[in-house]
Amino acid sequence: MLLDILKHLFYGLIVFVPLEYLLPRFREKKIFRSKWKVDILYSIVGGIMNMIGTLFIILVGYTLLGPLIPPQLKELVSSQHFIVQAIEVMIIADIGYYFVHRLFHQVPFLWKFHAIHHSIEEMDWLAAHRVHPVDQSLTRGISLIIPSILGFSPIAFTIFGFIFGWHSLLKHSNVNVGFGPLRWIMASPIYHHWHHADQEEAIDKNFAGQFPLIDILMGTAIMSEPPSPEAYGTKTKVPDNFVDQIFAPFRREPGTNSASEQLQES
Repeated sequence: MLLDILKHLFYGLIVFVPLEYLLPRFREKKIFRSKWKVDILYSIVGGIMNMIGTLFIILVGYTLLGPLIPPQLKELVSSQHFIVQAIEVMIIADIGYYFVHRLFHQVPFLWKFHAIHHSIEEMDWLAAHRVHPVDQSLTRGISLIIPSILGFSPIAFTIFGFIFGWHSLLKHSNVNVGFGPLRWIMASPIYHHWHHADQEEAIDKNFAGQFPLIDILMGTAIMSEPPSPEAYGTKTKVPDNFVDQIFAPFRREPGTNSASEQLQES
């Protein structure tokens, strides 16, 4: 587990550091920007916690809902070509991701966890790792329950995991890639950057992890390219160090309303 996380971190380093240097969206961006050490800890320590939490959520969901799925449906799903299965896993998972992600924005208690991710003020590939384990475990775990109980093949999940992992790094990265007309099919960096924008028109927009069409259908899509967002972050107070961020959502403190409620109060 730890070795896989370190490999993923190393591969991300050798791929995205050169890309962010050669094709930067923000030219003043530094490789060693503020809080990069915190995000390294999220990548390693948080990564282990995320894996354990996600597997636990999937196991609970599989145990409770698995017996309800007819064997004939599982056979039908597993009989498909693995490429078709992988595409279906991506679509089903992203629909689940959308709704869970939206809940983390709109429910004040859940927002306290998700605000950690939105405390990112300088977008790059490494910042993609800054996600509270409770947030990551619930969002990813719940989104994968239905694909897990439907009987999709392990190779389909492997393909999904590979694409999801690298796409997550790309869409947070400081890389000036817009995808052209394909930006409405697969979420580009600028599309997800708008989700992180600390601007009124971008609050509670672009919830989908991979497919913007879901946001379009739900009326939560925003795309403006150019310009780029003027500022990133959140008005929610988030501690600066890793340990305090992990425990902060469990403390009763003021200023923990959802993102949209904070906008109404400002």
